[in-house]
Amino acid sequence: MTTYLQYHAISQEIQNMPQMALESVSYGIWNAILSVQFPVPDGYIVRSQDRHTPQPGRHGYSDFHVFHYRANATNAVKFLIVQCKRPGTENWDSVWATAVDQLNEYLSATHGNRPPAARSPVYGIAAVGRATQFYKYNDIKQEVSPWKLRGMRKDVLDLKGDAVRIQQMLDHIRDNH
Repeated sequence: MTTYLQYHAISQEIQNMPQMALESVSYGIWNAILSVQFPVPDGYIVRSQDRHTPQPGRHGYSDFHVFHYRANATNAVKFLIVQCKRPGTENWDSVWATAVDQLNEYLSATHGNRPPAARSPVYGIAAVGRATQFYKYNDIKQEVSPWKLRGMRKDVLDLKGDAVRIQQMLDHIRDNH
């Protein structure tokens, strides 16, 4: 199976990621991965710093929000939010908790009131340095839960060591939103 590691620039950015880098290093890697996985010619748009308004007077900005314009549609399907955190904080529980809180807030703001007929799967990714965890949005609870494909054992995946698993998850999201 080919993965995002087949692209030299992505592979090198992951390989060269400093232990204590700025969050922008994670942004660059995930911008590249998402752009390859969800290409514009197939109707996808990856927005950075997309604004979400959960409550009047309060705003949040997701790091990446992926949209899909299907078959020349005028309205996009919004199906994935990615929250990045800086390398070196992979073992900090508070950083993971913040990422999950942000996913809950932004996905609820975007999808919390959608009618039952409009409920297609919606996903979130917490990308903390080299570590990645996938989530699926639950419409009833209006929150995310950790999510992985059947047969996968680990929740937290490494960008390099678990590239095949991450690619399988991304392929599933692309094919099931």
